[in-house]
Amino acid sequence: MIFRLIVLCLAGAGAYALLRGWPEGLPTLVSSCLAVLLLVGGLGWWAAKRAKDDLPIAKGARKPGMRDFLAMGMGILALECGFLWLLNAAPKPLEEVAILIEARLQPGAAAIRAGSGNSRNAGNWLWSDEKRRALPQRTNLKPGAKPEVFVKLPQAKDAERLLKRKLYVRAFTLDDYEDGVWSLAGDEPRHLEADAGGWIRFAESGEGEILHEVFHGKENGGRDVLTALQGVRAVRLPSLQMVADGMGILPDVGGAMGYTYLASSLPVALEDLPETEEWGNGKPVDAEGRFGALAAKAAGEGDILRKLLNIQSFLRDNYGYSLMTVNRDDLDPLENFLFAEKRGHCEFFATAGALMARELGVEARVAYGWAGGEYFGDSRMFVFRAREAHAWVEVKMKGVWVVMEPTPPVALGGGGSPRRAEPGEKPPMAEEELSDESDETADEGGEVEKIALALMATFGAVAAGVFLFRGARRDRDFPGNQDFPAAKRRGGYFSLWQQVCEKKRLAGRAGWTLKQQLAEMEAPPAFAEDLRKYHYALRYEEKPPDADREGRLVEEIKRWDQSGSSKPLR
Repeated sequence: MIFRLIVLCLAGAGAYALLRGWPEGLPTLVSSCLAVLLLVGGLGWWAAKRAKDDLPIAKGARKPGMRDFLAMGMGILALECGFLWLLNAAPKPLEEVAILIEARLQPGAAAIRAGSGNSRNAGNWLWSDEKRRALPQRTNLKPGAKPEVFVKLPQAKDAERLLKRKLYVRAFTLDDYEDGVWSLAGDEPRHLEADAGGWIRFAESGEGEILHEVFHGKENGGRDVLTALQGVRAVRLPSLQMVADGMGILPDVGGAMGYTYLASSLPVALEDLPETEEWGNGKPVDAEGRFGALAAKAAGEGDILRKLLNIQSFLRDNYGYSLMTVNRDDLDPLENFLFAEKRGHCEFFATAGALMARELGVEARVAYGWAGGEYFGDSRMFVFRAREAHAWVEVKMKGVWVVMEPTPPVALGGGGSPRRAEPGEKPPMAEEELSDESDETADEGGEVEKIALALMATFGAVAAGVFLFRGARRDRDFPGNQDFPAAKRRGGYFSLWQQVCEKKRLAGRAGWTLKQQLAEMEAPPAFAEDLRKYHYALRYEEKPPDADREGRLVEEIKRWDQSGSSKPLR
């Protein structure tokens, strides 16, 4: 008994380890199948080796054997693979319908999906057709590693400048916040045309502008946004639709794989501003409400620049970065972040930082794009992947939008500074990576479907074969009434009883026990009680067969058969 329990516990522990990802590198489908086999095998061993006295209260007609558990295990695995196949082969229209329903009924969950960083369309993973972003109620983000934006520097000196600072590539900004939702303010769109040199300029040329070439994917829905290094001053495009100060819709001039264009930017962060300059003190913070009191505490003393730097440091030091939030009490997402759970991803930090800056009277907005990236020196190429998708704050200081970064540097990888690739390492090819859909991903999905379907068929066939084999063997061993297998094996008294009852139209109905059958007889035979006692002793008490007693019962049944007809059962 103890040994069987040890085996069962070890099987459970092994299955748990497999489901937790051990050993590393084992495909999920294989590890889950092995876990099921291990559990069923342990349970089968435990039951098959059970002694007769282990379960004295309730006993079946026979003890289940290893073949029974094999059939059960194969059936479970077939169902598991069937579900996997169904999930991978779900028709795309159904998926699109589900996403639309989710966006209408559960905007928080839809926001999680949108912010997961797994979109195939670079530059559009954070905004919807309504140009709005709802802070998610709960999060469980799993960003991928697919390259999304490529930035190439014509000048090596500009690349070295960027490697020494935090690097941000901005896609768009949102500036209106209400009830947990960021959206665009109601400015009228402006259509801009290129000048004689082919450039669209947003501000006067400034010393230190960085010329760069941008590559990113194309969104077939016509929502492609201008993407460039933060602080963009000009872009080389034939035209541009500016729907807001921080968002431009690109013209439909991209190739099949995406867009390529030149841009010029002058990135500026709070740390770049001279503290010796006069910045003013801003408006006093209204500290009556809970948020106002927290903003006043975070801002501390000093001029506007010092207070913004204080807010930046306060959020970094007092809140944790996490891609998963649970929000057990269903609070407002920002309230949960600031006063309850006190952890979240970059969008929560950026929202809190922007709203605290506004408490000081500073114009602030949330910017979305990428931070950090990887630099390939031989080609002077910065590559930004889905996992580097990021949101930060931009504050307007003397007419210039400046980066304010409240997210802890540890969450940005290298503190937001680009990491250098190994010398001689080649960057991924933009034309291949920015295709409309990843061939590798599609191939992997197709392979999963094929493997799952093949395994489902195999496991299902084994389960059906074992089941049919057990059924055929059972029929050979116990023909006739299956309620009395022990009696059928050990003698012919009960078979003779059934034959005579059929002849006299006294046979019991399906599912009846011998006791029920005798109770329904108007005039049961004289030996009926002896027959019942002996049969039940064999059937339920596992008494050994008595050849002499069975012989007497056979003679009694024969005489009863010759006694003539009887009244049918009631």
